[in-house]
Parts: sequence; C-alpha cells; structure tokens
Amino acid sequence: MIKNIIFDNGSVLCEPRTGHWLITPKFWDIVGNDEKENVEKIKSSMKNYSHIVTQQPKTEEEEYEMFVKAYYQFLKDYNYKNLSKKIAEELAFDNVYNDDKYIFYNDVDDCLDKFSKKYDLYMVTDAWASTFRVLDNRDISKYFKNITVSAMESKTKLEGLFEVFLEKNKDINPLESVFIDDRIDILDKAYECGFNVLLMDRKNKYNDCKYPVIHQLSDIEKFIS
Repeated sequence: MIKNIIFDNGSVLCEPRTGHWLITPKFWDIVGNDEKENVEKIKSSMKNYSHIVTQQPKTEEEEYEMFVKAYYQFLKDYNYKNLSKKIAEELAFDNVYNDDKYIFYNDVDDCLDKFSKKYDLYMVTDAWASTFRVLDNRDISKYFKNITVSAMESKTKLEGLFEVFLEKNKDINPLESVFIDDRIDILDKAYECGFNVLLMDRKNKYNDCKYPVIHQLSDIEKFIS
C-alpha cells in the first residue's frame, strides 16, 4: 500500500520559462537580443556547465556567487564580445532571485491538493537554496511534509541524496512510497534504494521504458490506488 508520494521538481512539477535552465527570463535583455541568432551555440556551450548541479551553496547569497562565476566563465568561453563581471552579476541575479524563472504545470495545484489529503507528499530534488523561496512564494511548499534539496545536503540524487532523505525521515518505508522523476538514471538509483518509481514523460520522449510511464500528475493514481 502506497502511503508516500515523492516528487522531483524540474520537468515533473515545473519547467524553465525559457526552455533552458541556465537561460534566465531576462537573459536576452542582459546579453543583447542580437545574440538570439546564436541560441543553439549558446545552449551547446552551456552543456559544459551542467556540473554546477553538484556544487553546494547553502544560501541564496552563495548560490548567487556560484552563478556569477559560472556565467562569467561561460561568457568568456563563448567569446562574448561585451564580457564583464557586471553582465555575469546581472545574469546570476536573474537566475537566483527571479521567481518567474519557472513555469509550474497546469495540473500541479489541483493534483497536489488532492494527493495531500490522502498521501504524505515529499520532494527530493537536485537544486539550490532559491528553490525554497520559489516554492514558498508560489504557495506550493504547504503540500509537502519535507523538501530535500541537494545543495543543502551536499549530495545529488545520484550521489547519496536518497540515503540522506531516508536517514532524516526514518518513518518512511521505501516500499510504501513512490518516487517520480523524469530521468531514468535517477529512477534506477531510487529503485536500488527500494522505492517504487514512475517516469514522468511530459513531452512524450519515451516510446518504451522499463519503468511505468506517466504523462501528467493525475496518472499517478492509476499505479498506486
């Protein structure tokens, strides 16, 4: 019997407003609209900075400093013609302090409200300190008994975050829980830890998967009721 539903955040509950996690809402205003013609090159270059998910800032101020360094180095590697620390600071500020950076899917509020009346809800996500503020201001935190964010625990989901989550929530039995994520490698890790798992496929990317696939939050009940 399932008692707990544990959610990832990105691509399960929300997505980046611009379609890219490092391209902020004001990105083009800051770097210049003429750079839009190089958007694919920019996205390709940004792949070199995916490692920042493993960094561990514990406050929004530390998160901001992390992004200042990351954006400055990215712009330098990209040979951005107007490179300056000020530009990197503006991008970092927009990334950390702009609540509008995420779009929450239309089914989130109704489904979380419904599920919270029957199950205990949790979140385990690879993210940083600003996630708490965004979820608070969006009035979503209230649905969760606990929100575990990788940077605060110095662990990612692939590097021990599930174990930390279980250690801090000793009343949770993985066999009585379902974890939902959009990445198969992370579901593999959750499954190794004993969780039931569901793959969230909001954009119909998977034709076949070894795990049950859902496309919206309401699909969860088909597998746990």
